[in-house]
Amino acid sequence: MVKKLVVVFCLIAFSGLAAAFAQEEPIGRMFKTEPVKVYIKEIQNQSGQNTVTPEILRKALEQSLNQRRAIKFQVVKTPAESDVQIAAVITKYQYLERGPFKPNPGIGTMLLEAAATASHNYVELAVDYTVTDARGEKQLWQKTISEYIKKNMTPDESIPLICDAGTRAFVWKCFGKASLK
Repeated sequence: MVKKLVVVFCLIAFSGLAAAFAQEEPIGRMFKTEPVKVYIKEIQNQSGQNTVTPEILRKALEQSLNQRRAIKFQVVKTPAESDVQIAAVITKYQYLERGPFKPNPGIGTMLLEAAATASHNYVELAVDYTVTDARGEKQLWQKTISEYIKKNMTPDESIPLICDAGTRAFVWKCFGKASLK
């Protein structure tokens, strides 16, 4: 009896994990016709920071879609014209003059890390993306994409850099080639 319960529990757990990881697979191979018409829904900013505006992220997203070479995209103005719709919610933006300091056990390691964090600035952006089928409103892909950059930069210089890096990561992870199984 216990063996049967363990087997049933493992099957349920495995099927739940399979469903969770299924959304992380890129959806680039779904599109046979080009160009893929994309409608970008109104981008929301829930980060509590007004420095990264939805307009800046929208421009970076459009540019990243246009630069994708494996799939041709065409950004359209209405949902009715589209093949897919992209929704984005900015959940985190953070700019740090000095990097995050994480104490390590050794004094030498702490000194090295302190020196390294003092010479660079850090910027981090996290965006929740949801891609839906425009015809059936079926969710095709959903994931939070989080990126950071470590380099010398001002807060104003950091915004286009992190938006570009974050949107390129989204386009690659969402519309890249699926792994062969």
